[in-house]
Amino acid sequence: MKIFIRNSINIFVVGFMIIITTSCDLALQEKWEYVPEPFGNRPTGMTAYDWMLMINNDDTYNDDDGIPQFQYMLEAIEHTGLLELYNDPNSEQTYFLLRNSAFNGGGQLIANMTGDSNTPIESISPDRLEHVLRYHILDESLSQTDIPKNDFHLYYQSLVPGDTGVVEINKRLFNQEIRINTSIARVGGGTTPTTMPSSSKGASVALHNFIFTNGIGHQLNGYVRYQPF
Repeated sequence: MKIFIRNSINIFVVGFMIIITTSCDLALQEKWEYVPEPFGNRPTGMTAYDWMLMINNDDTYNDDDGIPQFQYMLEAIEHTGLLELYNDPNSEQTYFLLRNSAFNGGGQLIANMTGDSNTPIESISPDRLEHVLRYHILDESLSQTDIPKNDFHLYYQSLVPGDTGVVEINKRLFNQEIRINTSIARVGGGTTPTTMPSSSKGASVALHNFIFTNGIGHQLNGYVRYQPF
């Protein structure tokens, strides 16, 4: 008798769950998840700008201090009026997206531009910030797999015209990490020095290959330059 009662309860529970799940036609909204390195991230279905906006509007992606991770980046885009550079659906570019730490960290962008890491974005010259943003956009779409994993540098043109807009890139042999404006530590010892001027600044890509409808994005925790902005 006890077995029959237990089985009846199980049948009732299963039936109830079936009724609940089949009576609702609303699909759960898909949540964006970072895809592990080194490459293969799925398409976002958004422009670079819309994706950053989406990330900032979801507090589950906030930095440890509670600040949306692209707060400074979006403030800089708004301050310079360059929204179309990140939101044009007809472009095919590479976006080096600067997280907050690239702006407000010690020895990072705001401190190096103004002498004080607490300087508000709106207090910085829009022309200087425009130069920063344009240097962090390449005029072609470049994924991690497009770069040969060899001990030499490749050169690409940013949206800054001329020699000062050149970006030097190499990719590490073992983890395929993209490095910008840096020397190459060769396997087995020795270093291939960067050809960039001493005033340049380099950084490694933290997260690769965010596939936008207008190009490819790579996230940086620092910033890069050919010469001081």
